[in-house]
Amino acid sequence: MRQERFRLKYALELSRHIKGFGGYLTLAILCNMAFKLLPLLTSLTVSYMVGSVIDGQAGNVAGMVIAVGVLVLLTSLFSYLDVQVSHDMAYRILAQLRNQCYDKLDALAPAALVGERSGDLLSIILGDVETLEWFYAHTIGQLIVAVAVPLAALVFMGVHAWVLPMVVLPFIAVMIWIPRHSARLSDDQGAEVKRQTGTLNAIIIDGVQGLKDIISFRWQQEFFQKFMRTNDACERASLEYAIRRGDESRAITVAMEAAALATDVVIVLLTASGRLSVLWTLPMFVLSSAIYSPIQEALAMSTNYGLIFGAAERVLGLFAMKPLVEDRGSIRLDRTEHTEVRFIDVHFAYPEAGSGEASTPVLNGLNFSFHTGESIALVGASGCGKSTAARLLQRFWDVDAGSIEINGKDVRDLTLASLRETVTVVPQEVYLFNLSIRENLRLAKVDATDAEIQRAAELACADTFIQNLPDSYDTQTGERGLRLSGGERQRLAIAQAFLKDAPVLVLDEASANLDAENERLINRAVEALKKGRATLVIAHRLSTIRSADRVVFIRDGRAFAQGTYTELMESCPEFAALMGEKDNDEAGE
Repeated sequence: MRQERFRLKYALELSRHIKGFGGYLTLAILCNMAFKLLPLLTSLTVSYMVGSVIDGQAGNVAGMVIAVGVLVLLTSLFSYLDVQVSHDMAYRILAQLRNQCYDKLDALAPAALVGERSGDLLSIILGDVETLEWFYAHTIGQLIVAVAVPLAALVFMGVHAWVLPMVVLPFIAVMIWIPRHSARLSDDQGAEVKRQTGTLNAIIIDGVQGLKDIISFRWQQEFFQKFMRTNDACERASLEYAIRRGDESRAITVAMEAAALATDVVIVLLTASGRLSVLWTLPMFVLSSAIYSPIQEALAMSTNYGLIFGAAERVLGLFAMKPLVEDRGSIRLDRTEHTEVRFIDVHFAYPEAGSGEASTPVLNGLNFSFHTGESIALVGASGCGKSTAARLLQRFWDVDAGSIEINGKDVRDLTLASLRETVTVVPQEVYLFNLSIRENLRLAKVDATDAEIQRAAELACADTFIQNLPDSYDTQTGERGLRLSGGERQRLAIAQAFLKDAPVLVLDEASANLDAENERLINRAVEALKKGRATLVIAHRLSTIRSADRVVFIRDGRAFAQGTYTELMESCPEFAALMGEKDNDEAGE
């Protein structure tokens, strides 16, 4: 019964996504039923007409010929409508599911997606959702038709010879039992195929994105071996699934052919004994063959239930994931001339991947504040919590204890949309989409005019290099912006920040790992960007730390010392020691 509960559970869950398509689904089922019944009615009419001629009752042949012509035309019409309506409905539902998948990723990111592989998520959104087309376009309607059409045929046969349904029913029971017998194996194999396909997709994407490093470290052979192992596992899983499905299909076909043969023999015997009129002999032969067609098609689809419900398990599993940050706030921040951000006794530990349990605390009572016109630098050893503080400010995670406030409002009480509008980030690793420079900049302000975009680029010291590109602002940046240098990507990120014009600015050491000229241009752009904003800098370089209005030295998850660079060098030996290490590191660069 486990597989029955498994399938029923996911069938019900999938059916919830048909809401709004009820009328369309009814129409699809009616079209499919008409498409199955019309050829059967055509064959019955033709066979009855032939039987009438043989029996010497040819008086209404002309009328039956006209009826056959009408039935043929209707069959052609519903053949088109069956495919058109069912697939149009299915693909509309799939589009809706993909939208919901992306909305879910948006709600989960980034905290709840830690540990997930982008290739596996891509496999769910594209491959697994596509597999569900079988469920929406074929399964539901086919199951209804597979019950309704044979039932009508059995009643019709029983009216003329009650023994015929008695012959047919045991064979139908055997045909239904065959896929049910291996349902658990089918579900397990289908889930394994989907898991292996997701893993293979993840490895392929890793290989494409990391190709430069693979070549640089001469890791081609090791990566290829890893890929081949996963590819072989995926192939084995798919082959095992296909072999079982083929065995089921052959067994169903054998049962169906045996049923048709047995029914035909009984029809001959009934006719020979006079218990069945010659007029109805040919129609009974037609029914004995046609009655199994809808059942066979439904059962043929049932051999794919393992893949269908394996895909459903992964898609619905994504929907069931709980975001670690809930958008339950109701307050929208109004733009004011003065903005203050306060970290008040903040405690935080990252949850362990998969377990949900907290790991070793990163922040243990962090306290500091900054306001409009002030630039503070977070400084500390690697892993001290600098980046974590910035992520908590953006509510990528929520604090375990304490609070973060903007203008006296806890960020958890703000709507996420309002918080995102209030805080802008210039990251160290800039991600650009494979769009034009103009389109990438407009992501920060969708209604920005061309003049606003150019002005932001000028402020970010980016307009000159953009104008020198072949297509200026319409130049395609390439995937992840790889057609541009690191410094050029950084300046575009600063231009986006100018366009967004948020009152709180987070800088993740935008000038790190750049040549002197790019660093000079970026520092000039950053100084312009910081004006009139409350600025938090995740500082790595000594020059950035020195230029900050105030420094917060983080140690053991707390603000160990605060003050200007000069004040901390004089009053905090631990800070001075760290600065000495940085000075030595930068001198060696």
